Amino acid sequence: MYGNKIRIIRLSRGMTQEFVAQKIGTTQHAYSKIENDNLKISDETLSKIAKVFGVSMEDLKSPEPVIINFHNRIQNSSKNKEDFICSSEQLLTQLSQQLKEKDKQIEMLLNHLSEQSIQLKTLIGKN
Repeated sequence: MYGNKIRIIRLSRGMTQEFVAQKIGTTQHAYSKIENDNLKISDETLSKIAKVFGVSMEDLKSPEPVIINFHNRIQNSSKNKEDFICSSEQLLTQLSQQLKEKDKQIEMLLNHLSEQSIQLKTLIGKN
């Protein structure tokens, strides 16, 4: 439910899943399930995540985007930077795939509307 927003904030902070998982007292595997919305998250865990990111729990729950403050990014480790770049590239790939799928759906709907329009014109022309 909040996984994608949590992932985006984590990536913008330059944090790894392992780092956040350690801070909130869970495993990287369990934390990954949170980001993929495969694990129901308690308010207590959501509160811990919000604290690590420096945002409020309401920010995470809100459908509105969070304004990200880049001053809290972890920049002291080249490993974190490499993970951030890799994760960012993966996120961009996922978002690109979602956009392509949406484009296909839009194209299908436009074709359907065009067909319906032709049928309607044919029906109107016969009367």
